[in-house]
Amino acid sequence: MLKRSGRILLALAAIVVIVLIVARGAAAFYTDYLWFASEGFAPVFWTRFQAWLGIRSATSLLAAGVVLANLWLGVRQIGPIHVRRRYGNIEIAEQIPRRVITGGAVLVAALTGWWLSALSFGGEGAMNVVAWLRHTPWGSVDPQFGRDLGFYVFSLPVYFRIVDFLILVVVWSAALVLVAYVVVGGVRWRDNRLEADESARLHFVVLLAVAVLLLAVRYWLGRYGLLLEGNGFRGALGYTDVHARLPAHRAMTTLSVLAAIALLYGAWRRSWLPPVLAIGALIVASIGVGRIYPSLVQRFRVEPNELAREEPFIRWNIDFTRMAYGIDSIERRPLPYRRGSIPDWNELAPALSRLPLWDTDPLEKVFQQRESRAAYYHFQSVEFDRYGPPDSLWQVAIAVREVNEDGIAVESDTWLTRRLNPLYIRGQGAVVTPVAEHTFREPVMWVANMPVELHPAARPELSLTQPAVYFGQSMTSYVVLVPQRDTAFAAEPGRDSPTGIELSSFVRLIAFASRFADVNLLFSGDITRDSRLVFRRSVVERVKTVAPYLMWDLTSPYPVIFEGRIVWILEGFSATSNFPLSRSVQLGALGSVRYLRNSVKAVVDAVSGRITLYVDRPDDPIVATYREIFPEVFQPIDSMPVGLRAHLRYPPQYLSIQAELLKEYYLDRPAAFYAGEDYWQVPQDPASTAGAVVSFRPDFAVLTLPGEGHPEFLLTLPFTARERHNMTAFLAARNDEPHRGELVLLELPRDQQIPGPSQVDALIEQDPVIAQQFGLWRQTSDVQRGRLRIVPLDSGFLYVRPIFMLSQARPVPDLVGVVVSDGNRVRMTHTPASLAGSVAALRAAEGDAVDDRAILVDGEPNIPAPTVDEWPRRAMQLLEEAEVRLRNGDWAGFGASWSQLRDLLLRLNQDIP
Repeated sequence: MLKRSGRILLALAAIVVIVLIVARGAAAFYTDYLWFASEGFAPVFWTRFQAWLGIRSATSLLAAGVVLANLWLGVRQIGPIHVRRRYGNIEIAEQIPRRVITGGAVLVAALTGWWLSALSFGGEGAMNVVAWLRHTPWGSVDPQFGRDLGFYVFSLPVYFRIVDFLILVVVWSAALVLVAYVVVGGVRWRDNRLEADESARLHFVVLLAVAVLLLAVRYWLGRYGLLLEGNGFRGALGYTDVHARLPAHRAMTTLSVLAAIALLYGAWRRSWLPPVLAIGALIVASIGVGRIYPSLVQRFRVEPNELAREEPFIRWNIDFTRMAYGIDSIERRPLPYRRGSIPDWNELAPALSRLPLWDTDPLEKVFQQRESRAAYYHFQSVEFDRYGPPDSLWQVAIAVREVNEDGIAVESDTWLTRRLNPLYIRGQGAVVTPVAEHTFREPVMWVANMPVELHPAARPELSLTQPAVYFGQSMTSYVVLVPQRDTAFAAEPGRDSPTGIELSSFVRLIAFASRFADVNLLFSGDITRDSRLVFRRSVVERVKTVAPYLMWDLTSPYPVIFEGRIVWILEGFSATSNFPLSRSVQLGALGSVRYLRNSVKAVVDAVSGRITLYVDRPDDPIVATYREIFPEVFQPIDSMPVGLRAHLRYPPQYLSIQAELLKEYYLDRPAAFYAGEDYWQVPQDPASTAGAVVSFRPDFAVLTLPGEGHPEFLLTLPFTARERHNMTAFLAARNDEPHRGELVLLELPRDQQIPGPSQVDALIEQDPVIAQQFGLWRQTSDVQRGRLRIVPLDSGFLYVRPIFMLSQARPVPDLVGVVVSDGNRVRMTHTPASLAGSVAALRAAEGDAVDDRAILVDGEPNIPAPTVDEWPRRAMQLLEEAEVRLRNGDWAGFGASWSQLRDLLLRLNQDIP
């Protein structure tokens, strides 16, 4: 036994540990409240806390009451409890006071109840219950049971959660009661056999009967679960599920109720026979009725005539999968494909003049090399967007210059540097380039440099008057804004700098020091009462904290320059794995879903951090439910500023998921779906950087859809026939008003062999002129093929692939060529690369006349010779080309560029009187 001093020290140590745990939790709670309040979401915090506290308290009290009742029943029936102590040769029996036993039982019950409640209703479990209580009806019913679909999405998961919670309570009650009976001697091992008092035996039988009854409820609910986890064709609900497993669930429900009655009857008659027979029958039935019988039905009734048996269920699966992923409203258009001449450049210019030649991968390398400016800045990603009026859209690539803490020099890497120094706690501006333009191999920079410079040709709305970036994709650590270090912080809190949380009291300092486990906050002499602490600087973390019931990790944030500052737009998705009869899709670490809709657009100001959530699909029942619960969080999409709404995009990853489903679910007839002969596939495309073969990614481009009169910002993806290479369809998601969010599927004739991407790529590789040029380039540099872009025309397609070169002396990709093809012929212009020149060369290959202003460069037709007004720009391009080649030691290239410049000046001298 411990001495009295030892017991006191042990008790004090336990108290200190408990206080530390409670204090850490209190600090997290307090600082979370401060964050929500500073961001204007205090009502959200209190709504979620009240829901959590109310549901956790109710379920904990229920569990604790059941456990306490069982413990008290077991201990009370045994009578007084004694413990024996031995002092030398003297043994003394002491009765444990009843208040000690009662207090111990209450403590055990309370801890068990809280723990079991956490297992079942922790995390977002409480909010799931609130959503169930206040959910919006779906408005559609399932064809098997006639239940509103909201029953499966909101109600059924909570029903299963409640039943599982009650089963846990009963099981743990039985375990604790067993321990109690063993302690007091009600259950014992004597003469090599287990003995139990009558009261203990009856108690255990009643608990077992309750568990079996709860099992019956679970079997009954399991009938509806068949619509979520069927075993029919392609994992959907099938004939065997409806005609074998569904009756099996009913039978097991009845048998479970009878087994519970048999258990109680056997306990009353003091006979083991009825319980043993009942439990044995339940086990045998679960194997025979639950497994063997369905397998026999599948083998002998379904498989011999599977299509006839499964056809109605395949129809259900097609309809509900299309509904679940938003592919039921696709506009399907036939494209009357025919081989013919490529129109001249004047006709193609509206569709091709702004076609992106630069892709995100080479641009990221260019930006990192030319625009990062310091090791502690970097560009997390490059995104496509568009600027300008609807009739003159310019597609651009944009990247934000964020802080990279790993790039801070070792001698400067201190706590003050990372947390307080204005130079290292915020990013600076963005880089913007029009992706269709280049100045001799390099992109044109519309927005660049530090301080920010705006190119004269840039759109005026790209002007950045407030280039600071406090919130971004990779900025995750907390910082402290100190007015004494930078007076700009105090100029206009909440507009020109983050609102933050004022460190106006020592309590707040202690709370944040505890949250971040950082004592420097307590002892730094630079922190004053006017300082503001800013955390959750990752834009994804910010929106997930405000609305964790939506899925946010599916698509990367993208930046927009709006009203002189950078704002981030994030895509929020309503998602559930409980949508009946639809195909399940695995989203990696995010888990699997059976329903996915892009229902919310979130905007986060990169300067102030202000968060605004806009409902883009008000008819979505999931977001409508949470909008009812949190009315202060969501705004209608119409309230978004018009200038910002013009930059909304269709999420590329969402289109990829829809395309993966559409390659099978475009089929209308169950027989064709079952046969699988007409399935499509997303084609493969050689990667431009790694050389590996990867699937086509959705691609943004300003294009004109066949049948439409003007270019628009589209997200496109081609389809080819499965196991073949010919193209079968072309999917386009529209991004501009009034058609934003609409999907158009251009379906190609089945009786024609229309070249797909791999066939076009083979044409490029097999062309002797292009192959020879590639060989010359590869002697000194690495040649990389850019993304193949497919341009739909009124009756065909034009294929465009930019070519980049990366030399050892210059680790920045240069745009050196543009390859175009009509699927039959292929041509490339280079030195300099020109899409217009490539189109002219392709038309020349058809025998058509080429514009008489076209000139030949390296034996290839190139862009038309410049007019007098264009000569200065062309001369500057050739001069820059010559200088770059001279720096790289490319003497032959320098001579060619210098020769072209000389010829240009000679022509200018002849044309000018």
